[in-house]
Amino acid sequence: MDFIKENKITLIICTSLIAIALFIVYFIDNKGLFNKYEYSEKNEYLKKYEVNEIVSINMDEEQMARKYLAQYVKLIYLDPELAYELIVPEYREKRFDNIEKFKEHFANLMSDRFFSAKVKQLKVTIRNNYKEFYVVDENENIFIFNENSIMQYQVMFDNITI
Repeated sequence: MDFIKENKITLIICTSLIAIALFIVYFIDNKGLFNKYEYSEKNEYLKKYEVNEIVSINMDEEQMARKYLAQYVKLIYLDPELAYELIVPEYREKRFDNIEKFKEHFANLMSDRFFSAKVKQLKVTIRNNYKEFYVVDENENIFIFNENSIMQYQVMFDNITI
C-alpha cells in the first residue's frame, strides 16, 4: 500500500496513457474515427473527374498525317516563324533564302481550301531513323513530314530541291 500512496500520480498518468492508447487502437481497428476518409467503391474520387483519367489513343498513320497537315497549315498562318523553323535546314536554305520568301510563297497559296487542309493522297515510308509521311492535299500541295518521334517532325515541300 505504501507503494501506491507514494506513486499515486505516476500510476494515474500511466493508467490514463494506457486507456488512451487502447481507445486509439480500438478505433483504428474498427475504423471508427477514419471511416469517412476510407476509400470505397462508392467514393471513387478520381473516377468522377475526367481530367484525372488517362485515355489511351491509338492513331493510325493516316490520322497522324491529317494531324501533322492540319497543325502545320495552322502554323503557317498563326506562327510563320515556327513553321519556317520546322523545315529541314538544308532544304530551307536551298528553297527559301529567308523567312520573307517563305511567307511570300504561302501568301500566294492561302485560301479557304488551303486552310481546310484535307489529305488527298498519302504514302508512308520508313527510313533509317525517321518515318516519312508524303502528303498531297486537295489543292495538290505537297507536304513531306519527316517524323523523328510522335509529334516531332520536320517538313519539306518536294523531294527535288535536295
